[in-house]
Amino acid sequence: LYTSIKPPIAWKGTPAENHVDLDNLKERTKVFKGSASQAAELFPKNANLAATVALAGVGMQKTQIELVADPDIGPNNVGKVQAEGVFGSLTIECRSLPTPSNPKTSASTALSLIYALLKDQETLVI
Repeated sequence: LYTSIKPPIAWKGTPAENHVDLDNLKERTKVFKGSASQAAELFPKNANLAATVALAGVGMQKTQIELVADPDIGPNNVGKVQAEGVFGSLTIECRSLPTPSNPKTSASTALSLIYALLKDQETLVI
C-alpha cells in the first residue's frame, strides 16, 4: 500500500475536485483508493511516486494506492509505503516540502531526477 497525503491545494485540477470541496475541507479525506495503474491514469501529476513504488514492488495492478487531502498536513507532502509478506512488515514514511511552483509534487522529486542523471556521470553526487 502506498499512501500519498497532501494539502488540499495539491489536489486542485484533479478528479478529487469532483468528490471533495477542497476549498472548505476541514479534516483528512481520502480522495482516491485503487490500483497504482488507476491512480497513474487519473492523477498523473500527483501519483508519480505511486507508480514508482508499484514498479519497484508487486506491480501496477497489485499495488494499492490511497490519495489523501489533509488541511493539517502542510507544508509537507507525505508519502507512506506499507508492505507485508513472509519477511514480516515494512513501513517507510517520507515528509518533504512541495516545490514552490507546483504543490502537487515534492521538491525531492527534482533532486531525485538530478541524481539519476548525474550518478553515472560523476564520481560523487551529494
